Amino acid sequence: MTLTTSTLDSVIVIWHVAVNNGDGATAAAACTDDVVVAGPKGESTGRDEMVRWVETAGVRLMPRDCYDVPGGIVVAQDATWNSDTTNTPLTVYSTFGLRNGSISSIHRFASLEEARAFPLAQAA
Repeated sequence: MTLTTSTLDSVIVIWHVAVNNGDGATAAAACTDDVVVAGPKGESTGRDEMVRWVETAGVRLMPRDCYDVPGGIVVAQDATWNSDTTNTPLTVYSTFGLRNGSISSIHRFASLEEARAFPLAQAA
C-alpha cells in the first residue's frame, strides 16, 4: 500500500531517462554542480562523478512510487543491472534532494523506512 504519493518532479524524470539510456551528460545536467550521490559503495560529489557513475553503473531504474519528504522526494524503483543475467528487479529507494529546480543529492537505501528517515532537508 502506498503511504503518500507525489508527482515526480520533471527533473527527476529527465534524470531517470538519462540513466536508463546511459547518458551521463544529460543526467549530470539535471543536477547541481555540487550534487551528492551516495549508495552502498560510498559517496561522491559533483557533476563529473555523476557522469562517471551513469556511464559505468549499467543500471536501469524504473520508478514505481514516490513519496514527498521534507527537502525532496523518495522514489521506489525497480533496479536491474546489465551484469545480472537473470534481469530480476530489485526494489531500491532513492532520496532526491531538490534545489532551485535541480537535483542536489541522491541517496540509495534498501528500505522505504530508511529512505523516509534520512534527513534530506539537511542534506540538500
